Amino acid sequence: MRRYVLFLAAIATLLTATGGQAFALSAQSAKLDALYREVSRDEIKPPARENDDIERVGRRALRQHGEKRLYGLWSVLYAYKSNQVEPQFDDWARRVRRLAKDDNDAELLALVDLLQTAYRHESGGFRTFNDADWVRYMDRSGPNIRMMAAVERIRTLGRSGQWADASRLAAEVMGQLERKGPIARPLLAEAHQVHSYTLSYIGDKEGALDHMSQAARLDEGNAFYMRKVERIYDIAYTAAEVGELDAAEHFASVHHHMTQAAGDPDLKTWDRYLCARIANARHAPARVLRCLDAGAFEIARPTNRLTGLSLRLRAQAQAELGDPAAARADLDVIRAIPVETLERDPQAELLLSAYIALAEHRGEDAFRLLDQWRRQDHEKTQAALSRNGAQMASALETELRSKRDESRRLTAEVELNRRLAHASIIIAMLLGVLVLGGVGWSFYLRRASVRLKEARGRAESANEAKSAFLAVMSHELRTPLNGMLGMAQALRTEALNARQREQVELMIDSGDTLLVLLNDILDLSKIEAGKLEIAPTAGDLVGVCARLVGGYQPTAREKDVELTFTVLGEPPPMLMFDAVRVRQCLANLLSNALKFTVVGRVDVALAWAPDPQTGRAGVRLTVTDTGIGMSPATLSKLFGAFTQADASTTRTFGGTGLGLNITRRLAELMDGEILVDSGEGRGSTFTLTFQADVAASGATDAGAPAFGAASEDEALSPLHGRRVLVVDDHPVNRRVIKLFLAPFDCDLVEVENGREALDALEAEVFDLVLMDVNMPVMDGLEATRRLRRDPRWTTLPVVALTADVMRTQIDTCLEAGMDAHIAKPIDLRDLVSVLVQVLDRRGANPAAESAQA
Repeated sequence: MRRYVLFLAAIATLLTATGGQAFALSAQSAKLDALYREVSRDEIKPPARENDDIERVGRRALRQHGEKRLYGLWSVLYAYKSNQVEPQFDDWARRVRRLAKDDNDAELLALVDLLQTAYRHESGGFRTFNDADWVRYMDRSGPNIRMMAAVERIRTLGRSGQWADASRLAAEVMGQLERKGPIARPLLAEAHQVHSYTLSYIGDKEGALDHMSQAARLDEGNAFYMRKVERIYDIAYTAAEVGELDAAEHFASVHHHMTQAAGDPDLKTWDRYLCARIANARHAPARVLRCLDAGAFEIARPTNRLTGLSLRLRAQAQAELGDPAAARADLDVIRAIPVETLERDPQAELLLSAYIALAEHRGEDAFRLLDQWRRQDHEKTQAALSRNGAQMASALETELRSKRDESRRLTAEVELNRRLAHASIIIAMLLGVLVLGGVGWSFYLRRASVRLKEARGRAESANEAKSAFLAVMSHELRTPLNGMLGMAQALRTEALNARQREQVELMIDSGDTLLVLLNDILDLSKIEAGKLEIAPTAGDLVGVCARLVGGYQPTAREKDVELTFTVLGEPPPMLMFDAVRVRQCLANLLSNALKFTVVGRVDVALAWAPDPQTGRAGVRLTVTDTGIGMSPATLSKLFGAFTQADASTTRTFGGTGLGLNITRRLAELMDGEILVDSGEGRGSTFTLTFQADVAASGATDAGAPAFGAASEDEALSPLHGRRVLVVDDHPVNRRVIKLFLAPFDCDLVEVENGREALDALEAEVFDLVLMDVNMPVMDGLEATRRLRRDPRWTTLPVVALTADVMRTQIDTCLEAGMDAHIAKPIDLRDLVSVLVQVLDRRGANPAAESAQA
């Protein structure tokens, strides 16, 4: 027994000698006591259901966008990662990854990858991150991901002994997070917490406690219950590390109360290890075993780093209590644990072997092993001091510099307050002058307010007048276009030879181009208001471009300019793109090239390639001409609205100067850009790039005729045999609708205004109403409101066919009770598609039911 006591005394002496550091216990005690009072001031209750507070924040974050969604989902994944709650972490990682792919959110995808790697890194002994990972997350994923990755980087640098780098990075990132504001407070709290670990490693225990206190203050009432439990654990563990065992036990008791209230098995595993760690620091082996007793089954079969560390403590306690068989059995299990789960610690195993030898009454072996442990520990300590001395000095210097900066800031605040106090005297003197001038100032403000209100009224009136003018202009020009394009589309369904079909296609494409030019003014207004959207559909990009270029061949021949279209490399597959906007962009570039090319040639080239970063198709359209070219001064103002080279350009070549401005903005909306290379006298090259998705197999061609090509489908269409009421005051428009619906054997009844439409509905039963908006006697909006008030017609499909295309006009149609809106000029494919959708949605056939009755 005496030999055993001497052995323990020798070990205690060695541990004291190798500690190498004395602590300012009184200062630390005061800090810990203040922190304990701050933490235990309010009663902390767990959520009603396990981790419900985390799940609630996660669900709210999924409904948000931008940085709110990013930081909210980081807090959820980080909470589960830090506490190694694998099922919930994996579930949220899958959900966030799926959301990132659906929204094509590269930043959100980087967040999932980062925290999944961090989870493996922490659970596998901090060996997962490699240099390529840090380059990706710290340098190539944007500022938000960099700050989130910096927390993991600081932790890793601190554990690997790179304390100077860890301290520098912590100081930099905490400054950035403070400037980020409230959205980054949880991330800032974690930065303070992981930095406290680094300070603890280098011996700055007071600094470590300062940063833990700062983390706790940042948490306040906003942290998850699980994160609050972890924060208490870290404080208790650090207190035990610095030798403040009484304070450690106070915090451990709070931790135990919170884990018992939560009932989470994983938290209880941490609680048992914390209890055993403090008992081991007090050299109380029996208490160590009591702490670990409830988790004996999982400790005997360690599956993670925490249970492995708990097994080390249990083996040492068993050896100290004279149970060598149990201690040796635990030692064998420890040595069999994979290094991916628990890193090997030869020093701990050597000391444990010495305890076992003593328990087996092999005193000489025990002292020999102890002496070997002492020498190795001394060599390891000296090597660490030699190797890490510069690191420790640099890290402490960084922390001191941070403290100096904070001190200077506080000094500046004190000086500012002093100056403000002096200035208050002057302010009091000026107050009298201000009171006297107040009356005059208020009178001036009243007059300025009246003038401002009048100016605002004039501006609003001008804006309303502009909108009204645009609406009227669009309506009046679209009505004759509807007749021209409608007849051409109907003609396309006839049996035509190849030459006639080509002429019809050119007629339709020319009409579409005219419509695009008409839309330029409206589009510019929409773009500037942020209301223009891209509507991709499946289509043949080569066919769209080829037909557009073919439409400009007569113009090129008239000018004796050679116009060519070339596909570079393999033709692109069926793509999802907005054919109208692509035609609009290419038409602007092509018309400019022909306009400014007097002799020579204009070449249009199409190329595409998969984009490895986005997984989408990158499309490049190049328009090269041998025209007059441009000077650098002209290039600098080329893309401005209503801008051309100079006044002579407008007189000589004409144009509004809108085309290139709209083209550039459309390219940006399609995730692309437009570039230009030009010089005076050598022509110009415009390059339009944009992104498109590859269409799924079986998607229809946006450029191919979708009507009249497969008559067998017409008999199966929901439109077949329907009774349709066509309400329009313009006979050409009614003629176009009749031609479009003729192949479906629809029974059409035509009326000229809303009053006649209501009378017709009283007399007959219809399956569908096609309603114009602007008509004499009664317009389509009023007619629709009246029929919707009648219970007989609440489910009758009503579709607006109108030249009103502005967003407010469309919304007015829908608010009046119409089911859908089709803009004039009417596209046959759009008409059939919308009518089928409306009929399917309504699911009624009143005319057929009436006939059966």
